[in-house]
Amino acid sequence: MEKQKRAANIYSSFMFMKLQPEFRRLISNEKIAAKQEFENMVGSCQEKIFLRTYMVAGLRSDSDILFWRMSDDLAYLQEICARTFSTGAGRYFTPVHSFLGVHNPADAQTPKKELEFGFLPKDTFGRHRYMLLHPVVKTHTWYELSEAEREKLLAERGQVAAKYKDLQENFFLSYGLDEQEIIVAREAKALEDLIGATQELRQQRIKNYTAVDKPVFLCLGRDLREILDAIS
Repeated sequence: MEKQKRAANIYSSFMFMKLQPEFRRLISNEKIAAKQEFENMVGSCQEKIFLRTYMVAGLRSDSDILFWRMSDDLAYLQEICARTFSTGAGRYFTPVHSFLGVHNPADAQTPKKELEFGFLPKDTFGRHRYMLLHPVVKTHTWYELSEAEREKLLAERGQVAAKYKDLQENFFLSYGLDEQEIIVAREAKALEDLIGATQELRQQRIKNYTAVDKPVFLCLGRDLREILDAIS
């Protein structure tokens, strides 16, 4: 019997950036042209890559915008992320935080599963406006637990998240790819649900096995043009 093909990894980049004050001192026509050039560059890549933009300005002092990109081609993802800073308004962005993780959709090869971009399970990511994002590093004692003990703690946590109808969580592993071990992206249709779920999840026993879960970013999904106009 032929061995089932393994689902391709999906690489995810979360890049937080700060707009340099020099951009705001440009004359109006220069800013308009730089923003349009930047938007055109970003738009030219969207057919092959998952992209969501979030506004962080006004909620944190160190970041203005989050670019969330995903691809099944790490080299292409790296190229697109690097080009962010070479065109138009992108020349005035400074990267502040960058997290890289991998998601492995076990059922991505199932014919019944509708895919986007040829590799991404449809409606699995970027569905809601509000997102809370943070890296996670587990304690050494977490890995000393038996598999059954870990599964029990994870099940308890899952029951809390399941109480919120319009809440969606995705986890990206970063072992060997970045400094954190896991990236948690928690999305919600309503801000109240995001806050309530986060408060409950912090009270679960599994939190005793978390060494680091900061920084924490509250991000509001908005179109790139709206974000650029708001922060410039």
